[in-house]
Amino acid sequence: MNWLSRLKLKDIVSILRSRFLLLFFLTGSILPALAQVKFTTIASSKEIGRSDYVQVEFVVENAQQIDRLDHPAFQDFNIIQGPIQSSGMSIVNGVMSQYKALSFVLQPIKTGKFTIPGATATIDGKPMRSNPVTIEVNAGGSSTNSNVQPMPQPEWPGDPSDIDREYFIKPGENINEKIRRNLFVKVDVSKTSCYVGEPIVATYKLYSRVQSESRVTKHPSLNGFSVYDMVNPNNDAASVETVNGKPFTVHVIRKAQLIPLQAGTVNLDPVEIENTVHFLKSTTHQKKQNSSDARDIFDDLFNDNSANAVPVDQDITLESKPVAISVKPLPDENKPGDYNGAVGHFTVKASIESKNIRAKDAATLKITVKGSGNLSVVNAPAIQWPSGIESYDATTKEDIDKTIAPLSGSKTFQYDFIPNEAGDYTIPAIQLSYFDPASNSYKTTTAQPLSLTVGKAKKNKSAPPIAATNEYAAKETSNTVTDFLQDHLEWFFTILILSGLATYLLVQNRRLKKAQQAEQLAAAQAKQAAAMAELAKASAPVDRLSLPKQLLEANDYKGFYRELNRAIWNTVADKLNLPASELNKYNITLQLHAQGWDKATTSLLENILNECEMKLYTPDYSEQDIQRILQHAEDIIQALNKKV
Repeated sequence: MNWLSRLKLKDIVSILRSRFLLLFFLTGSILPALAQVKFTTIASSKEIGRSDYVQVEFVVENAQQIDRLDHPAFQDFNIIQGPIQSSGMSIVNGVMSQYKALSFVLQPIKTGKFTIPGATATIDGKPMRSNPVTIEVNAGGSSTNSNVQPMPQPEWPGDPSDIDREYFIKPGENINEKIRRNLFVKVDVSKTSCYVGEPIVATYKLYSRVQSESRVTKHPSLNGFSVYDMVNPNNDAASVETVNGKPFTVHVIRKAQLIPLQAGTVNLDPVEIENTVHFLKSTTHQKKQNSSDARDIFDDLFNDNSANAVPVDQDITLESKPVAISVKPLPDENKPGDYNGAVGHFTVKASIESKNIRAKDAATLKITVKGSGNLSVVNAPAIQWPSGIESYDATTKEDIDKTIAPLSGSKTFQYDFIPNEAGDYTIPAIQLSYFDPASNSYKTTTAQPLSLTVGKAKKNKSAPPIAATNEYAAKETSNTVTDFLQDHLEWFFTILILSGLATYLLVQNRRLKKAQQAEQLAAAQAKQAAAMAELAKASAPVDRLSLPKQLLEANDYKGFYRELNRAIWNTVADKLNLPASELNKYNITLQLHAQGWDKATTSLLENILNECEMKLYTPDYSEQDIQRILQHAEDIIQALNKKV
């Protein structure tokens, strides 16, 4: 059974979970014994386009306990949806297994071939990692995913909404009629009659009481409107609405603010959605007196005839009904002469950014329009510039919240202007006329007049005459320097501050270099001292009897004999350079005799080894024997270090 089939059965079991809780507890205690624990990563596609979506799931099967499940970082993808947790059961050839899953809907950031690492989890007390998956992202769209739109996950039974979904095809029930009653798409509008320029809100929704996979194949064109989307359907959670007394899961396909551009009747184009609906149908021909009894459903799934329940898929294309919007023209009565199409409610404010303005210098007039309505299409108000001022076209900056209706925020117009002569100027009051649909009337908002004083233009200095006397030249030079300093005083202060900062940074850099050199010298000295210590330690003789002596001081006599025996064997092996396969009492005796050892010494060595072995199995300890054998061991080890 593929993964899709498992998802269908998960939904069924979720319905029964709240009604047969005790049975699921019993089932959960035996399921892990039926199948092996698995931890896998599943990708919906291995090759997608740059603008496509891919679903990645991390699935744990047949686990009794999951202490933690951590997903990897999706470095080359944006998370469009997730994490989404799910759990349930699957039935394969009559054998049940349980699973838990964590899934994400991803969109690639760039093209290329990317590997998503596996997730990590502690499963039944053991750390596990799922397999990595590789996804190739190309510039175009893939044939399978180009039309796929990620939809918010439905509310599963047992969640707060607890929608009683239609999963089963009952005997004699018409599947198309069942879908028609439980799956449909419609468009809601905030109003069906409005003025030109008055925003309305259109929301395309999918209503469902079935388990389905849905793909938007045709978006509404919405011709005749300026369109501003209010929500991202990929991130919008599903909601619940009641229709004809039954709760439905509702997915927002598109929610947009529409501003009509001309009068007349305008139809909102339908949205088209392809759906694959999943049902479960029993092949058992036995009629039951009460088909709605939950016990019948349970019997179909978990009794001996559970194999007779088979999944049934039905493809269907849904389309919303067109909605007609009646757009009324703006009234001509009392329309102001300066009206430029603003609809809503607004205020206007004007200011001049520059405080010290000279003739021939550029300055900026800022006009800010705030309010709600068709703010995005509001044009710059007309300005009556005084004589002697040269103006330029306005630039625009918007700060509009398009997620609320009507559009709200501000729109700022900036006018650059240049006064040609020094003097006092007044910019008359700036007006903005708009149509208020709430009162069906035109209104005007006004910004106060602005006064400004323009200073004299900066003088253009010329060189003194060639025939000027030295006194005249010196005076003229002094005046020129004074004027230059006055005109560029801020630059001198800036240069002075930057020079001081550069000097400070230079001094700090030198101090830092000296500190780094001192640290490097200290590290080198420490490294040399450590090396000398290691060399001295390596050249010192190994005291193989230190551990036996420690055990003796702790009155661990058995440990003393064990480590003493090991110390002697290790010393003999090192000095004779014998492999472990040749280490035995007979062989080492021959080797020592060949190197000039007398028989008495080799006999003493053999006696020490025999006594140590005997004491390990016949614990009869005496202080006299321990001191004697320790002294003999020291003599033997000292002799080995000297002679061999």
